[in-house]
Amino acid sequence: MVGVKFLRSHSLFGGISDEGIEIIKPLLKEEHFSRGEDIVREGESGDRLYFICEGSVEILKEIKTPDGVAQGVLAILEIGDTFGEMELIDIQCRSATVRALKDVTAQSLSNKDMLTIYKSDLETFTMIILNLAREISRRLRKMDVLVGSSLYSAPEARE
Repeated sequence: MVGVKFLRSHSLFGGISDEGIEIIKPLLKEEHFSRGEDIVREGESGDRLYFICEGSVEILKEIKTPDGVAQGVLAILEIGDTFGEMELIDIQCRSATVRALKDVTAQSLSNKDMLTIYKSDLETFTMIILNLAREISRRLRKMDVLVGSSLYSAPEARE
């Protein structure tokens, strides 16, 4: 089981009381993935948020090309980063594939775990949701910059 100090080093658990951390700890599920393994796949249903304790992953998005479909790399995530946040918020299918670049150890929380936290400690639940919203917002801002710069650098896209 992970320690309090380690959990506090992750943005997902920022601002959460010691009591809240103690509620969360037994709900965490440690998972291991081998290099090259798909942890989640685009289009599949998902009910789990992961945060990386060891290793790194790449986020892949299917892209339609003239030759068919390819996978483009959206991001590389490392120790301390999270993925799967959107599924906890909107309860839709996975929006991208996440593949282990190195052997990965991750802790995960499910929708059911979040419901348990909600029922036992509303303040902790609220902080987790706020932290998730902040992370999603940061990623959206990065994507806005990428999309904006690609529009500027591709004059044919404006024609």
